This record gives sequence, structure tokens and C-alpha cells, in this order.
Amino acid sequence: MSRFAILASVFALAVGTVGCGNSQGQSNSLVDVGPSVISGTSSDSGTLATLAKGGRNAGGTTGGGGTISLVLLNSTDGLPHFGQQVTFNVSTTATTQPWVTLRCYIGGTLVDKDSNAMFAGSLDEIFTLGGTPLWQSGAADCTATLENWDNYAKNGSITALASMSFHVNP
Repeated sequence: MSRFAILASVFALAVGTVGCGNSQGQSNSLVDVGPSVISGTSSDSGTLATLAKGGRNAGGTTGGGGTISLVLLNSTDGLPHFGQQVTFNVSTTATTQPWVTLRCYIGGTLVDKDSNAMFAGSLDEIFTLGGTPLWQSGAADCTATLENWDNYAKNGSITALASMSFHVNP
């Protein structure tokens, strides 16, 4: 495939997702066409639960390339609810700059899709459940996928490393 055809495909993907997924205030996602990094340090780069300030780890799944588990940031009952915020504990040896893509569905229809970098210095490791044009309220079923974006800039390739699913309550 020629470089022009690949570039055209990436451009079409970017244009097609401009109105999708990002909650207001979240700035690094597929819409931004690739990972972004700002300078900064964190002594807790491997433990996002510390960032949750007492957030509850709601379990997770191990895949062949890593592990991912849900961390509830502002739940009052230990369950994820519409409008609340979550992050994920991630671990992988496949990349030093892992990403998580969160997809949420209502009745099989994709209603929210966000991708955030999950490493020290990344812009935003927090996901808000809902608040998109297609998801204004109510319950949904979500899948979070731990991903390796190391080859994204070179050939548009994103490799899934592990995933987990969870239900979001109204």
C-alpha cells in the first residue's frame, strides 16, 4: 500500500471521529491523532490507585500482554455509575507508554469511546462515564482495553494487550 493511501486512510479515520467520544475537557484521544506527552514526574507511575485518593479497585482481567483493572474514583457505593470518574491500574512489559481505550454500549450501540495515555507525564488518565450526545443518562456496558500504541505513528497499528468489561449503573 502506498504512503499516500495510508495517509488518506488515517486522515479519513481522524475526520470520521472528530465528533466522537471525547468528554469535554479531555484532550488526548484518538481524535488528537496519536499520543501526547507533557513533561512532569510521578513517583506513583506504576500505581494509579494512589491517584484515586482512596479509590476502590473493582477487579480486572489479565491478557497475554498485561493486566488492567478498574479503579473507581468517586463512587459512594463501590459501583461505577453514570457521570462518575474512573481510571485503571495497568501493567505491561510490552511498552513503557500504555494506553487504555474505553468503549461503552447501550443495547449494543456504541455510545462513548475515549482513549487515554496511562503513563507518567500523560495528560489525562481519568475517564468520565457518560455525558456524550449518545449517552445522556442511564446504564451501559463498558469494555476497557489496554493497548500498545508504539507503532501507531509508523503504520497506524494499535495492539490490544488485555481487556476487561464492567457494567455502569444509572
